[in-house]
Amino acid sequence: MGWLIGFAGISVPAKPIFQREHARYTIQETGFHAQAGGIQETCCGGTLPAGGKFVVLGIGIHDQRILREEDWRTYLNPPRIDVDELDGHFTLIRWQSDQVELLTDSTGVRTLYCIERTEGVYFSNRLDWLVAYTGPLEIDYSNFGAQWILPNSICTDSMVKGVSRIGPGGSAVIKRGHLTIRSRPWNPSISQLDQNGSSYERTLQKSLDLKGPQAWSLGLSGGLDSRALSALLGSCKTHVWGPFDHPDVQISRKLSRIQGLEQNYFQDELPDITQCIDLIRERVGLTQVITPASAAMERNAYSRLYAMGYGVLDGGFGEIARRQLMNRAVLERILCRDSSNRSLPIPNTGKSDIFAPEIHKIMAHGAAEQFNTAWHELPKSMTMADKADLLSVHSRLPNFFGLEQNYLDQVCVSYMPYAQPSVLRALFQVPLRLRWNGRLLRRLILQHAPSLSKLPLVKGTVQYPFRLGTISSFAYTHLMKRIGKNYHDPRPQAFIHHMEEFVLDTLRSDSVRNYTPYDQTKLRLMADSLASGDTRYVGQLDWWLAFDTWRRILDRPSH
Repeated sequence: MGWLIGFAGISVPAKPIFQREHARYTIQETGFHAQAGGIQETCCGGTLPAGGKFVVLGIGIHDQRILREEDWRTYLNPPRIDVDELDGHFTLIRWQSDQVELLTDSTGVRTLYCIERTEGVYFSNRLDWLVAYTGPLEIDYSNFGAQWILPNSICTDSMVKGVSRIGPGGSAVIKRGHLTIRSRPWNPSISQLDQNGSSYERTLQKSLDLKGPQAWSLGLSGGLDSRALSALLGSCKTHVWGPFDHPDVQISRKLSRIQGLEQNYFQDELPDITQCIDLIRERVGLTQVITPASAAMERNAYSRLYAMGYGVLDGGFGEIARRQLMNRAVLERILCRDSSNRSLPIPNTGKSDIFAPEIHKIMAHGAAEQFNTAWHELPKSMTMADKADLLSVHSRLPNFFGLEQNYLDQVCVSYMPYAQPSVLRALFQVPLRLRWNGRLLRRLILQHAPSLSKLPLVKGTVQYPFRLGTISSFAYTHLMKRIGKNYHDPRPQAFIHHMEEFVLDTLRSDSVRNYTPYDQTKLRLMADSLASGDTRYVGQLDWWLAFDTWRRILDRPSH
């Protein structure tokens, strides 16, 4: 998607914002200034026949074709913009006469942030860039709680005070320097049941027939989701990266050989510390701490794929097709009879317990409030399981996969078939008996490429038999970890060891010691442990480094 930054108000911006290099589009009108850039495949814009200008970031899809500039010009020329019929994930701006309109796609995989000031409204898809023009921003720990305590945030409100976020199906109008935002979260329209899943299969297959600006390369792991896409595609390029002996890499290579597919294998590389720091800042600035700091090292693989002429076919959010998400929430709701006065089920997300008790209490309460509010806003006519799946669409898609895509868009073209609105609509018409335990995806594999069922699946760092369903595979992998039969990924430890001097200097800095939301006792323990060669806190240090980098970015003074 590249980048976008702009200002709309009744006067000129307090600080000039048009200093970005390599901008593809610059709009300078009375009361409206904007710049956009990035790779040419995901950044287009121009002038509208009826007057005004537009910029689109990301990709829009109609009739299995990615929209070009002239297509967008047609869509955006009428007074009322209607993009609900489109697949793809995008955000756009339209300036006409005395107002600016900002829109996001229906599932919120692309987003924009807005900050109102006396002189007008600043907006961007990069929150870290807005800080440079508006000054330090403060984390809202109540809204941030779910992002840290749960696998992802539940609501799509901003996690930073004084910042508005345009969520799924969102639209904003800036007129005379005032901002109005409306949100319309995606909901399925279930007209009839797809009893045998054939309609879903056809829709998913159509989504894979998309002709991209580049040849697609499928990110093939050892999991079920990308394997099902590989079975439907039949012939495609694939890629994988990681330690050579990692189960995902080993199974991916075998799957590619079975199908006779060409595969690019990338080994993780640790650049020098200065470049590592830059990569971490770029990633957390764009993703807001959805992954540990070490995940920033994956960026080089995506850059190399783009340089080789490939777009990324991403199997992300495939778990929605196998009812993997929010299953625990369903169980908890059943046990509590859907009571709103209940404690939130808190899973062990593996993140660091670095916050002071009073801050953790605020975060936990905020997470519970988010969950309960979002749950009770779901359609009451839905079954418990369908509610859980729709909550996944409303929360995990924009708050995890969407932020990840925002990061990938800086360096490559990425496309998620499972997350397309047309595919999601078809999925909700499939009976629950086919979606439970991954039956639907397993059936697709057995029908289209049965040889792929001969190899085990991978969950995290454990291989398990293909035949096992969701519950049995969870029990199996949990047992394997308990008895030490899982793979031990060396990357987090290697990363923290590589960054040790920087990590220790940061932990012992005045900036960290004076940051009151931190549990200073825990941080001293982690610092002393790392300095002594103890690796027990490697995982927590990895997460802490991501968070600390983010809060420093937000605390940066304007210039």
